[in-house]
Amino acid sequence: MNVYTLIDISETRMYSSNSRDSKLIEQQANFMTFFQTLCLRNNYTYDKAPTLQKLTEKKLRELGFGTDYKGSHNVWCLEVMVDEGREYTDSEILEQDFDLVPVVPNLNETIKINNNVFRTNDKKAKNLVIEANIT
Repeated sequence: MNVYTLIDISETRMYSSNSRDSKLIEQQANFMTFFQTLCLRNNYTYDKAPTLQKLTEKKLRELGFGTDYKGSHNVWCLEVMVDEGREYTDSEILEQDFDLVPVVPNLNETIKINNNVFRTNDKKAKNLVIEANIT
């Protein structure tokens, strides 16, 4: 399963205990919020930290991002797997869990974040998409 977001969820592994760089700490805070929300219903794992991609407006539409986002934008992608022996949670249910969860804004996003939250129910402002590629 792939999760795409226009919110900076860089996994920096920097915390107030080991860094004074507020941007790195805030990026990690977003990642932790993201991953904890993802794991509300199931235990997910990942092999690689989120990757940053620059996607065109056409690709954003194909993935299902909101119509407010024009042009190319930074998109963070994380491939996750469910623990062995468990079933994946339906992507629509996961997206419901994320709707209106607060985030730290003004990091490396190329969008203006609507109300500083993950948006999954608003067709114009949707900034997080879960793509179930389970076979």
